[in-house]
Amino acid sequence: MPFPTFFNLPEEKRQLILDCAIEEFAQKDYDSASISQIVARAGIAKGSLYQYFTDKSDLYRYLLDLAAQKKAEMLAEAQPATPDAGLFTTLRWLFQEMARFELRYPQLAKIGYRAAYGKSPLPDETLTRGKQATQQFFADLVERGKRSGEIRPEVDTAGAAFIFSAVLSQMGEFLAARAGIPVGEIGSSGRYPVQDAQVQETFDQLISILQFGLAR
Repeated sequence: MPFPTFFNLPEEKRQLILDCAIEEFAQKDYDSASISQIVARAGIAKGSLYQYFTDKSDLYRYLLDLAAQKKAEMLAEAQPATPDAGLFTTLRWLFQEMARFELRYPQLAKIGYRAAYGKSPLPDETLTRGKQATQQFFADLVERGKRSGEIRPEVDTAGAAFIFSAVLSQMGEFLAARAGIPVGEIGSSGRYPVQDAQVQETFDQLISILQFGLAR
């Protein structure tokens, strides 16, 4: 966690340091990310950064915490699917809300993705637990769908959970490409096309593919 000196900075300077760090870690894996590049962009001395964070790993972990915090805030603001909603209704809601996060905070989303699938200072067991928790969440969703009769009993639970997780992890970039907006520019442009009719139709089409398959 940052030292108190970081939170005592003027808000504008604190945000500038964060923006520069987010940009660096979003573009590069942990090993390649450079503290020198961050401080150069922020216009501060390297020694100053170590008055705010213990080291590179400390800064990186704070950015991951920030990404998790922003995602939790967005989910808390969203109108959730009802507890008794069907599997595919719940899945559509998840697609929409995770896409909102990726489109509003594309660089934070990339940092989280790199942490999960690239090089990271996080212990292997931490990353493994995170992936397992995601897979288990979707596996539970699939099993619930089987009990309700929405999913055929012979469907492979782990395989279906993998597909749901994979689709979800790329949703923001996919929608940005379809809308013709570079995902890295959406936040700065203020355009969040999740509620556009075309994007809503895309959600419907994806759910239809997952629900009914591709065969005639």
